[in-house]
Amino acid sequence: MKKIIQKIILFILILILLFTLYSKFILKENLIKIAGKAVLIVVTGSMEPEIMAGELIVISESKDYQIGDIVTYREDGEYLITHRITEKQEDYLITKGDNNNLIDNPINESQVEGKVIFHSRLCGFFVLYLLKPITLALILIILIKDSTIYIFKNKEVKEKESKC
Repeated sequence: MKKIIQKIILFILILILLFTLYSKFILKENLIKIAGKAVLIVVTGSMEPEIMAGELIVISESKDYQIGDIVTYREDGEYLITHRITEKQEDYLITKGDNNNLIDNPINESQVEGKVIFHSRLCGFFVLYLLKPITLALILIILIKDSTIYIFKNKEVKEKESKC
């Protein structure tokens, strides 16, 4: 039973990885959502001290955004900005970075990709470390090595079973 659960989890992780790679490199998406949630790394200090540069954030789509919510929205259809809602009108939202002196240009609620439901400096550091080319290369080498060993061991076991 344990092996079946491990295989199911591995299969789901592989599907998520393939979906992410397809979205990123084929569709050229800069925000990949799975079940209405997305993971991002904050690159500026505009939300300090609440959210520091380099932190990992998880955003989730919502039907209702309120004053005080920290949201990620699209500016000019391309750039992603994570700021706090300071004012809400019928047709638009006003946002501002906690560490900024000026408010942002008004945005439509349709520009909002989601509100921050989690943030972590440690997770952000870990993800940034994993994304370094040398780290990715080492992980790939280890995965290939382990997969090769697993395949050959299973082949040997099957050969022994067929001889018996």
